[in-house]
Amino acid sequence: MAKNFLTPAETAQAFINVGNTKTKMPVGKVLISSFLAGAYIAFAAQLMTTVTHDMAGYFGVGFSSFIGGCVFGIALVLVLVAGSDLFTGNCLLSMGWLNGDLRTSQVLNNWTLVYIGNFIGGLFLVWMMFTSDIWSGHGGQIGGHAVAIAYKKTHLTFWEAFTRGIGCNWLVCLAVVIVAAGQDTMGKIAGAWFPVMAFIASGFEHCIANMFIIPAGLVAKLDPTIAQVVMSNHPTWDLNSLNMYSFFVGNLLPVTLGNIVSGAGLVGGIYWYLYVKGTKEAIPVSQKA
Repeated sequence: MAKNFLTPAETAQAFINVGNTKTKMPVGKVLISSFLAGAYIAFAAQLMTTVTHDMAGYFGVGFSSFIGGCVFGIALVLVLVAGSDLFTGNCLLSMGWLNGDLRTSQVLNNWTLVYIGNFIGGLFLVWMMFTSDIWSGHGGQIGGHAVAIAYKKTHLTFWEAFTRGIGCNWLVCLAVVIVAAGQDTMGKIAGAWFPVMAFIASGFEHCIANMFIIPAGLVAKLDPTIAQVVMSNHPTWDLNSLNMYSFFVGNLLPVTLGNIVSGAGLVGGIYWYLYVKGTKEAIPVSQKA
């Protein structure tokens, strides 16, 4: 009976081939594909915010986090099964770089374009949620929850955000590996869902998700009703400290660095070392036709 999955060695080699394809895509296609991924992640983040906005009071923080992870699991299903380019998953291009198939400039160029496209996709969903007036639902409680999530994320220390970024993309890239190994749709869906559920429920940090979550909080807090809801629940908070500086420097920078460390190193680097290194003579890019 034929197996319906790739072995780790076969999966690792597949990533080498995929990396060659991704770095040769036209700029326009890369930006559009990454725009979709940013939007898909943002859809999941908004779903998580809506579903969990009043759960903790009834079921506790732990179960609420678990349910948030369950519904957020749709994010990587959309990205990997429906198809698009996500920065955190593309950290696995490190495998092709380590193997001598990709130049440093190729990897950095792809990461930059995909990061920008993902950001645009996330901000597009912020605009959608703002114009749809969904945040005012339940007396502003949904918007208040969006602000609260953003506030907590921007008040982590640098090292807290960095290490949570490591934990996140370790799991996300393992999900990418499992999906690549799966040879049927349901296997790919399950492979995408479980690790993502785990990273959300654990409280880890994903830079692309935060490109929606924190701007959503920044915009939602401008509504006086929503701001009042937040302050009634958290009277000691200073909402002025939720700003562009705390977004970019306090969260996005350390989380992105943490995501790169785990995606490119703990998954990409280790899988290349275990399953690709030494299996064939790496050919330097400069010597290829």
